[in-house]
Amino acid sequence: MMKKQTEMNKPEEENTALTDQLAELEAELEKKSAEKKANQQRLMEYKHEFMQAQHLIKNLAKYKREGKSIIRSIPAYVLGRRNIKQVYSKAYKRKHAENQLKKYKKYLYDLGFIEKALSDLQQLFVTTSDYYLRKAIAWELALWYANKLTEDSADMVLKYMAISMDKEKNQETLRKAAILKAESYELLGEQEKGMRFITNLLVSDKHADLYVAAANLERTIEGRVDWINKCLRLYQLQEITLSPDDTMDAYYRLRTNPIQKKHATGDGPKVSIIIPAYNSESGIRVAIESMLAQTWDNLEILVVDDCSTDDTANVIAEYAEMDARVKQLTTPKNSGPYIARNIALQQATGEFVTINDADDWSHPEKIERQVNHLMEQKDIIANTSEHARLTEELKPYRRGMPGRYIFSNMSSIMFRRKPVLEKVGYWDRVRFAADSEFKNRLIAVFGKESVVDLKTGPLSFPMQSSGSLTASSAFGYNGFLMGTRKEYAEAYRLYHKQTDTFYMPFEPESRLYPVPEPMWPEREEKQLGKRHFDIVFISDFRSNPDQYIVLQVKALQEMGMRTGLIQMGQYDLKMAKAIEPSIRKLIDGNQVQMLVYGESISCDVLIVNNPAIFEEKQVYVPKIHPKVVRVIVNQPPLGSTRTKNYDLRKCSRHIAEYVHTKSKWYPINEKVRDNLLENHRKELKSIPLSTENWMSEKTWNQVSFASFIENWLVDENPFKLE
Repeated sequence: MMKKQTEMNKPEEENTALTDQLAELEAELEKKSAEKKANQQRLMEYKHEFMQAQHLIKNLAKYKREGKSIIRSIPAYVLGRRNIKQVYSKAYKRKHAENQLKKYKKYLYDLGFIEKALSDLQQLFVTTSDYYLRKAIAWELALWYANKLTEDSADMVLKYMAISMDKEKNQETLRKAAILKAESYELLGEQEKGMRFITNLLVSDKHADLYVAAANLERTIEGRVDWINKCLRLYQLQEITLSPDDTMDAYYRLRTNPIQKKHATGDGPKVSIIIPAYNSESGIRVAIESMLAQTWDNLEILVVDDCSTDDTANVIAEYAEMDARVKQLTTPKNSGPYIARNIALQQATGEFVTINDADDWSHPEKIERQVNHLMEQKDIIANTSEHARLTEELKPYRRGMPGRYIFSNMSSIMFRRKPVLEKVGYWDRVRFAADSEFKNRLIAVFGKESVVDLKTGPLSFPMQSSGSLTASSAFGYNGFLMGTRKEYAEAYRLYHKQTDTFYMPFEPESRLYPVPEPMWPEREEKQLGKRHFDIVFISDFRSNPDQYIVLQVKALQEMGMRTGLIQMGQYDLKMAKAIEPSIRKLIDGNQVQMLVYGESISCDVLIVNNPAIFEEKQVYVPKIHPKVVRVIVNQPPLGSTRTKNYDLRKCSRHIAEYVHTKSKWYPINEKVRDNLLENHRKELKSIPLSTENWMSEKTWNQVSFASFIENWLVDENPFKLE
């Protein structure tokens, strides 16, 4: 019976199978038909592209170009790559790779995302299949480790440099690489190997930086002098020697053989040389004597003592008595080198004005070379010369420059006094970094072509203390802008962009734009090294901010609260570089201030606007000591499509590490609260979540906001109960 039933079902099964096969064939036919249509469409597109390419050839024929270039443009055009360089140019590919890394360099150097940016670069180095990108990453990582100047980092430099220089033919790049390799070998105690790199390259490339690099590898001071002199000979400069007094460090013994003086006093244009000095009783002798030894003799040397506490003033007086060209000035109170410069500039009588820092030895031909250029080029308003930094024992120092020892000396600027005083005025009244601002105003007023950085060779040798080579100064310059200097540069650039006048008075009634407190001529008094604020906001002020943040800061101003802003960025490589102008308008330098790396701040209330900014560690931020910390959760860690916005646990840990006190977290609305409770209950066990929501822009109310702030300002334990 079972067998019979099976035989009866068999035709039905076969029929079903045939139906299924037929359906599959129809689907396959439909698919093939669709593919045919798509192929026909692509064919039409290719024909269209080919016709356009032919049209391009006809148009290009009228230009005198090689047939090879025209033929090469056809496949590039058909492929949709309109720029032929993308296909064939190695230089383009190299430049494109370098441009891809700019965003990482910005976050690594300027913003201080050191851990994350290095990790991303190293990860990209391992995973990329782009040959040129991998080489570019290897170069950037080699530079990073080279600037550490340690034995461990030197080994990393050599490893990355080997990859970066694969098949490299560019002479400048090879030279810079050789200098960094040689420096690394010197750190590893293998000077001879480093010297071989340099001397081999010198056979075909007699470049000044290579001679200075060789000086760095020499074990003796005399050997360093010999190599530096080979560099000076390239520029037809008189060679240096050392005075016989070997009781002093070699730097203080720098001299040259006597050179014939030119343009005696009263002959040729007078040059006013300004030397600001503070606690420079040793270095000031070097600076003044190197100026008195100049071949250009028609000088006035204005030395300004900035209320030194050592013997600087007496040393200056000694030289003023010896030589009538030396004039002693003083500041009313200690205020920094730029106010000292302004005092001297106000009294200067020279046709040209220049600067020499108090600890810089300058070559005797420095002034003459710069003056001659200005006399020959009447349309030039200012110029600079070059320098190379040396330690006490004459070892060269790169100061973060990639494979270069010789570079433009910003403080060597020489300008025509009368037109500059009339149209540009004085230096900004800050404690440091005003050279770049002054130069930018010169360019804005007189034009970019009127300010020239001369390729003079090293006409100054600023002294770099050997003890500070690897030290990190919060306010110093290490080859990139960060912290205070970055904030200052952003502030003055925005002001220059918006103003219609670039004149800086000798003593303005108020600042033309605010700057961070470490730059103020008169610093604030501090309690235990800290400045105090009522409220401090931490946020990423680069993006187009919620008007909500602006409303809060304005409300605090109306409440009379002293408010500080701390810029902490999200690690988002697509973000804008500069702080939003609408935020800058709020900063008045008094009631609302930007707080910067190197400062120590105490406050009653610290408000973190978005915990996501703490996901990755940032180095260049001020120290903060708050009484109360409030974290505003304005977006959930987990998005609506289950995409991860940020790591809640990681952010919470980093906030705690930074503020060193407990914080309370406020969701911005009920939706964010629900998201937190639904998806992050485990993390919330260690995060104190407020029962109240913060105010969103829609629910903003100044009275409610003021109530929040005033409640937080109340001492949580006024009676000090246990």
